[in-house]
Amino acid sequence: MSNWDRPPAGIPTADFFEAWLPDAYAATGRRAPANAPLVRATLSGAGGGAWDIECDDDRLIVTPTSANPPDVWLRQPAKDFRAAFDGDPQLPALMPPGWSALDLLFLDPRDADMLTQISGRVLVEITGRSARRWSLDMAVGKAGVTAGRPRTTIRLDGSTFEGLQTGSLPPMQALLGGRLTIEGDRPLAMQLLLLLGSRLARR
Repeated sequence: MSNWDRPPAGIPTADFFEAWLPDAYAATGRRAPANAPLVRATLSGAGGGAWDIECDDDRLIVTPTSANPPDVWLRQPAKDFRAAFDGDPQLPALMPPGWSALDLLFLDPRDADMLTQISGRVLVEITGRSARRWSLDMAVGKAGVTAGRPRTTIRLDGSTFEGLQTGSLPPMQALLGGRLTIEGDRPLAMQLLLLLGSRLARR
């Protein structure tokens, strides 16, 4: 794992998006596919903010959000975003081994292609210890970005999430075994689970 796979612990979220992330993109020589999505990140609570992130060949452009709709909209409490990189003793490790912070931008052409087939808004909730709950609200495509609320909710506990990360528990097995529950639009949830499974298989 290179020094650019993870940001320094405790980095302010504004510095992460506005400085570290563009520097990491340039330093690693990553190049986005032509259909790479415009990603909007909106973090609520202390240390939050909102940013639009777009790839332009060898540059990663980060700006305050605009009136232009994003292709992918990630909404999350700032403390949950930080937990992905800084860790949280009440939660499982949230960034799989071998993943980079840049993977949040769907720079792999296979991920970008799969995103074009998804349109909807999904809430993912992971239950940790001591009633700690981590959440990510992800909207994809026009129908997702314009939706007033998530169309489906995916819920799982920390041990199930760890099994999905390591590959010891396939997403379909977790679903059929009741360790992962879906409320709402099941086809939409299945599309996102297929995206996750495809991404984890490439580690």
